[in-house]
Amino acid sequence: MKSLKLLLTVLSFAFIANFANAAVLPYSSSTEAAQIQSMLNSIDYTNYIKGDTKVNVSFFINAQNEIIVVTTNNQDLDRVLKSTLNYRKISVGELEYNKVYTVPVHIK
Repeated sequence: MKSLKLLLTVLSFAFIANFANAAVLPYSSSTEAAQIQSMLNSIDYTNYIKGDTKVNVSFFINAQNEIIVVTTNNQDLDRVLKSTLNYRKISVGELEYNKVYTVPVHIK
């Protein structure tokens, strides 16, 4: 009986952990990631950072196909990333509406 309870507990934690992670947006030249990349390339990062930086940008797509940035992991770039991406329309192919996605961004 103890082993059954332990097994159910482990399975429930594994099930919950699987859904707790935000989806990472896979990169492809014809997908939403390429559209986001072109928007991010328009920013002059020299005013905000001094070297190579990696930033995770979490966002979702609303019903009007607009990007809504939820959070970033870099306070120096948070404001400029949100002002660049928020409420910009993209063509949506594979993404689901109102699901949080995370895009890793490497700035050189």
